[in-house]
Amino acid sequence: MTYVRDALIDYHIHTTFSEDGRSSPEECAAAAVSRGLGGVTFTEHLEFIPDLDDPEPAYVPGRVLSAASYLKAVTTLRRTWGQRITIGLGAELGLEPHNLKAYEPYLREHRLSFDYVLGSFHSVLGTLVQLSEFTDPLGPKAAARLYFERLLEGTKRAIELKACDVLGHLDLVKRSPSFGAFRLANHRHEVEEILRTIIAAGMGLEVNTSGWRQPPREPYPGLDTLKLYRRLGGEIVTVGSDSHAASTVGLESARALEFIRAAGFTRLALFSDRKARFVSI
Repeated sequence: MTYVRDALIDYHIHTTFSEDGRSSPEECAAAAVSRGLGGVTFTEHLEFIPDLDDPEPAYVPGRVLSAASYLKAVTTLRRTWGQRITIGLGAELGLEPHNLKAYEPYLREHRLSFDYVLGSFHSVLGTLVQLSEFTDPLGPKAAARLYFERLLEGTKRAIELKACDVLGHLDLVKRSPSFGAFRLANHRHEVEEILRTIIAAGMGLEVNTSGWRQPPREPYPGLDTLKLYRRLGGEIVTVGSDSHAASTVGLESARALEFIRAAGFTRLALFSDRKARFVSI
């Protein structure tokens, strides 16, 4: 199926401005153009070092995003590629408590304004939720329940702060190699509460295509969950590869549009200055 070029997007890309990014912004932008994408948004990790007396330290990539250098890099890329592709300035904000406490002071200090902020929850008690070390001691069902409980708490706080536009990789916990198949029926109550919460707040949901190249072999979230989001009244959907290298930028973006259509959606959300507009798919 042929799609409007504007709908071929990747709104979840980490470059060398994130500690775990392996390709430069220039390399990622060039890869996106070569693959025919209409738009990309860089979503560098925005994580902060927790207080030493914090009873629940969370995973920290190791440095806080350098705002001035990041803005300069994106501005330069817009001059170079602006006639061929839309390039957004974004961030992936960790929804752990200490990150949410530090977010507003960081923005004020650096006078930074994003096009798009993706909110994602990554760790519980210092352990990444996609690792067997998190899943195995509890078992998949209890681990997922704990993850969703913490995700809901972080999402509600982010809504209070108006910190995020879209919720990222909703069911990331299923990435654990020992998790097994994710069945919505086992977690319907927790997932539905999260979805109702973001819908009421005007937040959207990401279809994260990295799951197709990871153990789940399906996006985050799966089709049943995306259909539930639609039935509950969800309208805002974006696509992201969760790339950490140029080689995966834009991979499965077209496939994601088919996936989104299968869930009942007819349009995709694009963001600028943290405001959504829609394009038909």
